Amino acid sequence: MPVLAHLPNALSLGRMLMIPLVIWSILHVNDGNLFRLLFIYLFTIFLDFLDGFLARHLALESEMGKILDPLADKLLVLAVLFTLTFKAQFPIWLAAFIILRDVIILTASLMLIRRKTGVKASIFVGKATFGLLSLLIFIYLIDLHGQIDLLLLKRILIVLSCTFLCWSTMEYYKIYQKVTHG
Repeated sequence: MPVLAHLPNALSLGRMLMIPLVIWSILHVNDGNLFRLLFIYLFTIFLDFLDGFLARHLALESEMGKILDPLADKLLVLAVLFTLTFKAQFPIWLAAFIILRDVIILTASLMLIRRKTGVKASIFVGKATFGLLSLLIFIYLIDLHGQIDLLLLKRILIVLSCTFLCWSTMEYYKIYQKVTHG
């Protein structure tokens, strides 16, 4: 198998390996390195886009990639949420909601794997939810600087994120029901 065939999975693994760097950067942010933190975070999000793009457009999708990509997304979001909850007053209730949703989706996915029905690819609303959460996190990261009042923008993004979290949870539940109950 050509090396290119493993590139999307390697990018997903690379994102996972970057998580400690993102967390360290958040914990040690100051005026002098905020832009480095933002760049590192945006680079991890770009890698998420790139691995999916390469997998779809070069026909490099794999069962392993269907597991690694969402796992990398969830690990990044969860690690950053834990850190921002303590560092930047990210709402604990929202972090708990996101974690609960991800645990439910992960549990359902593991049950499907055990039933040998295969791993289902991410759906659009799930990707949109990840995009909104990534944007919300990005705004919280910018707000670590404290020079701009971003409260209204954070509130708007929290409402949008909650809406998409509920919507995507329902859509994933429908998929699970369809697969398990035909």
